[in-house]
Amino acid sequence: MGVYLHKNSPKWQIAFQYKGQKYSFSSGTTSRREAEVLEVEKREQVAREVAARDASGPTVTFNQAMGKYWTLKVYDPRPREEKSPERIEREIEYWGYLNFVGDFVGLDTPCPAVDTTRMIEIRDRIRMAPTDTTSGRLKDGTVNKRMQVVFAVLNVAKNHMRCPLPDRPRMKEVYLPVDDREVIIDYDDEEKICAHLPEACHAPFAFELETAIRRGDVTGLTWDRVDLAKGSIMAHRKNRGRKLYPVPLNKRARQILSDMKGLHPEYVFTRPVETVRTVDGLPQAVTVRVPFKQRHFSKLMKKAFRAAGLAHVRFHDLRRTAATRYYLATQDYEATRIFLGHGSIEMTKRYIKVALANVAAGVHRMDKARRGRGWKLPTPAVRAPTKPAAGSLAA
Repeated sequence: MGVYLHKNSPKWQIAFQYKGQKYSFSSGTTSRREAEVLEVEKREQVAREVAARDASGPTVTFNQAMGKYWTLKVYDPRPREEKSPERIEREIEYWGYLNFVGDFVGLDTPCPAVDTTRMIEIRDRIRMAPTDTTSGRLKDGTVNKRMQVVFAVLNVAKNHMRCPLPDRPRMKEVYLPVDDREVIIDYDDEEKICAHLPEACHAPFAFELETAIRRGDVTGLTWDRVDLAKGSIMAHRKNRGRKLYPVPLNKRARQILSDMKGLHPEYVFTRPVETVRTVDGLPQAVTVRVPFKQRHFSKLMKKAFRAAGLAHVRFHDLRRTAATRYYLATQDYEATRIFLGHGSIEMTKRYIKVALANVAAGVHRMDKARRGRGWKLPTPAVRAPTKPAAGSLAA
């Protein structure tokens, strides 16, 4: 706000904000110029006091903050036999992420020393580090995910361990720009992919195109999250503590679930596996249904994409395809956002990839919607044929 006059006092007042905290003082003078000079002094004084206060907290190393983050945000203290396979896999995956970024940051590095400049250096080192991927380097989106882990560890150091971070890094300056993918599949591509998929994968593949849930929710969908009476399932959000949100089912999705009923007591989508069991004292080959493992399912999908001539397609593009189909059917961004479980319309708009053919069809629909209404184009006047000039040849 700066300096201002209060209605009950002839003296100028000083008010401003610093790091989200409001401060107000009386200048003790009726001169605006003197009050403005005092305002500058007060701002500098507050900055020094806040810096001194922040510097008085404990110094926490990145390794200590990693341990605290693991305990608070990732680790489930229940016995291993009470955890779901997905939960155990997630803990192992995050432990690998933490060790990966810890090697680049340095386990003994004090958290206050990780400022924006240091974060950019860490980002560039991660970006150039050799990996076992096809290109030999991590993609920019994957690098950003690794940097998110670093930010999360620093937040735990500040919020839960009271470690001062006077030069806290800024995400917008660290994250790499990522181009939005424009890949969606059409109905012909859908048939080609199914032709190269094992029969057990047909149902989860089609279910994804009707519900737009994430891959982990497809392979990990259990019957306790299915309500056929209400026509909905519960899926996980990506963030927000992995909270559940309802996903309505259309006729095709309900039929898929009805066909899966009774194949497995816990999981919806399973595959047949031949095994040997002892029956009446004799070994006998039997076929049992087992749930898909996420990595195994991903390999089968990638193999089908390549065989169908769609090697550029990823499984997450199916979610983008379902989002686009839903939007084209509803023309409603807010409904599409709720359908996808997104927190913002901006994220939803990134998912919707309207094909150029649909844009052209919309232009033609504009003509149908007009139906002769509004201003009408003037009828062009019929021009009389012009006589050829003298000496010229007639056509």
